Amino acid sequence: MFTTGNRRLPLTAALIVLVMYNVVIFVLPFDRGASFWTGYAFSILAILLMTAVYARFFGQELRSKVYGWPLLTVAWRYLIAQMVVGLAQMALSSAVPFQYGLAVNVVLLGFCLLGLVVMEAAKEYVEHIDEKIEAKTYFIRTLREYMENLTSRAKDEGLKKSLKTLAEAVRYSDPMSDPQLSTIEDKMEVKVNELAEKVKKTDVSGAQALCDEMQRLLAGRNRKCKMLK
Repeated sequence: MFTTGNRRLPLTAALIVLVMYNVVIFVLPFDRGASFWTGYAFSILAILLMTAVYARFFGQELRSKVYGWPLLTVAWRYLIAQMVVGLAQMALSSAVPFQYGLAVNVVLLGFCLLGLVVMEAAKEYVEHIDEKIEAKTYFIRTLREYMENLTSRAKDEGLKKSLKTLAEAVRYSDPMSDPQLSTIEDKMEVKVNELAEKVKKTDVSGAQALCDEMQRLLAGRNRKCKMLK
């Protein structure tokens, strides 16, 4: 997770950009009429909106940051387009009625806000699906990690080979759980704990028997998974 200090980075960058932008704009000999101030106001708004999106982006975890890239893309494109339109308005302040510039600015802002809303909704939906998948694959992911750890702890080579075979079977089994698999998964959890005890006590024959039983339970679980598809 990013820290609060890191969230100051986009604010600092925005402040620098605002200072530079204002210095350039007010040094150049623009005709400061209504069109100038319209372009100027919407350009400042674009910078602030970009800053707000970046601030949110920096406050999220890695997974959310990846999904946040489309939001940044929308904000960046709006900022660039608004800067071009705003500078054109300021440069042609005396030649173009401010109403036309205002209409273009409002349309650009509207498209940007609409894009941000749609992208945010899509991001939240994808993250929700990912959370559901993560919850449903928790059992097999945990079992796989546990079996790999158990295999490394075995001292007998024959038992280590059986454990490795079982770990491979777990690795390539159907990762998705279902409420209807709870009974067989509860049995597997009990058996794998018993297996850990056998490995700890170097009870090779007992551990081998439990490996065979785990293989049968795993095969039964996979068959049920296919039936539930």
